[in-house]
Order: sequence, then structure tokens, then C-alpha cells
Amino acid sequence: LDRRVATFRCNVFANTTKRTYCSYLRCYVAFCAQQHLPLVPISPKDLGRFIAYLSFRVSFLSMRQYLSAVRWLHLEAGFDNPLTSFYIKSVIKGAQRVMGISTHPKLPITPHILDGIHKSLDFTKSIDVTFWAVCLVAFFSFLRKSNLLAQSWEKFHPQKQLARQNISFTADGAIISVTWSKTIQFGQRKLSIPLPHIPKSKFCPSCALLLVFKTNPCSFDPCPAFLYHDINGVHLFSYQKFLVKLKSCLSSMGINSSHYSGHSFRRGGASFALECGLPPDLIKSQGDWASDAYQRYLDPSPSYRLQVSQLLGNAMGKFRV
Repeated sequence: LDRRVATFRCNVFANTTKRTYCSYLRCYVAFCAQQHLPLVPISPKDLGRFIAYLSFRVSFLSMRQYLSAVRWLHLEAGFDNPLTSFYIKSVIKGAQRVMGISTHPKLPITPHILDGIHKSLDFTKSIDVTFWAVCLVAFFSFLRKSNLLAQSWEKFHPQKQLARQNISFTADGAIISVTWSKTIQFGQRKLSIPLPHIPKSKFCPSCALLLVFKTNPCSFDPCPAFLYHDINGVHLFSYQKFLVKLKSCLSSMGINSSHYSGHSFRRGGASFALECGLPPDLIKSQGDWASDAYQRYLDPSPSYRLQVSQLLGNAMGKFRV
């Protein structure tokens, strides 16, 4: 029974969270070693010094994550949460005011950029066909990168990354079944994401996906959704390959690729959905957002904002005092 309890406790956090917390704790351990301090318990005065130490290295938002690891370490060791004292709360509040909480999110991929990407590809190459399919699926599904592509064959997990067994085709397009995501970590529900069929359009995600399946047959079971082939055989289209290809296409279009990432498709698809008049609650559902954090990803284009301005202007023009 004790071994079973130990197994449960070892699985409190997902593997990615464990790796992140370990990096935070390494920083804390280095600080304590430098200051000749015990790891636990830490005094409010020394914890304030750690906050100052972090302020020269990370953003305020990242600082809060580092402190959460310190909190966890103390609770695990049987001590009180060191972040609850008035002194520490005042230090954190002051740090927020001095450092600010501005972020620099990646820019959204727009339909115009998608069109430019399409023009830059060579569709006689299997890797370009697959890349285009990934772009369209990412744009229309709002999928997170953790669900879209694996890092390698060894790290491919059919319940986490998109697998062919989780995709079905209908007359209306395709349906992606997701049983694990950032917000579905305990198998509590299944998310079905439809992809449209757009007849005779280069932007049809279901057609692009079906083409990848037909041109890259797979004998593996389970099989990743995105493969490509060359003279050396069939290869996994990894997330790293996707990023390299994306940055290459954007650079060839004269666009600063450092402002974009795989997440740009999720943000771009959601923003485009807003411009198309899709209600925010449906955007939230399609993107599998558990909170209202999705709202900061919605980035209407200047033309959309101009429509709002013109609508208000026209309405005010009819108003007579």
C-alpha cells in the first residue's frame, strides 16, 4: 500500500511540469548555496533577497512561478507556506509595480500569411505537402503544440499527439478526437474537433490531411498523423521540423520569423474566428480553453477594428441632440 501511495505522489505533476519545477528549484538551490542558507525553512528576509535575485534574471510573471516551487518545497518538507507573510506580499507587490507584467506574445498567423506560405511551397515534395497540412490543421483546430506534433518517434504518444486512429473523415470534412490535453489530463472527457471541407480550395484542412494520409501510407499501429517520405524512407514530421520550415517560409516572404511560432496558428485561428462573427464561447470551446485566458489571444485585424469604429460613427451620426 505504501508503494502504491508513493506511486500516486510521484504522479501529482505531469512530466513537463516536473521538469519545469526542477529548473526552478535548481535556481533556488544555487541562491541558497551562494548565500550559505538552508533550503528550508527560509526566513522572510532571505526570501525577499531571493525575489530581488530573481528580478535581475527573469520577468515578474516568471518570478511567480519560481516562488511557487519554493512554496511547494516548504509544504513538502512540512513547513508553512513562506509566501503568506505580509512582508513577502509587500515585496511581491512592489516588484510587480517596478517590473511590470507586460508580455510579448507571438504574432498571429493570418489568412494572408497562410496564402504566402502556400505560394512558397513546392508541392512535388512530400515534406511540403505534410507541412501545409499541419499549418491548416493547426489554424482551423486551434490545437496546442503538445497535441499536434511529437518531438521524436520515441516521444510520440497516440493519446497525446495527433494520431491517424484519432481522425475520421466525413462528407462535411474531418473530425479529430482528443482524449488528452493541457485541460484534459485525467481522461475525464473527450474533445471532438471538426475540420471543414472547403471544396476546390487550397485552404481545405480536411483535403490536405487526407492527401498526407494517401501519399504517406503507414504500417505502424498506432501511427502519427503527420509523416513525410524521401529517398531514405518515411520520417516523422516533428515539431522541430515544423518550426524550421515555418521560419524558412516566413523569412522567404520578408517577414521577421522571430515574431512567430507554432502557437501563432492557434492565436491566428481564434482571431480569424472572431472576425468571422463566431461567438466567443464557441471559440473557447473549439480551442479547449478552461478559463477566459483565451481572450488575450483574440487579436482582431485593423480592418475589423475599423468596422467597429465606422459602425459607432454611423450610429452617432444619426443621433440628434
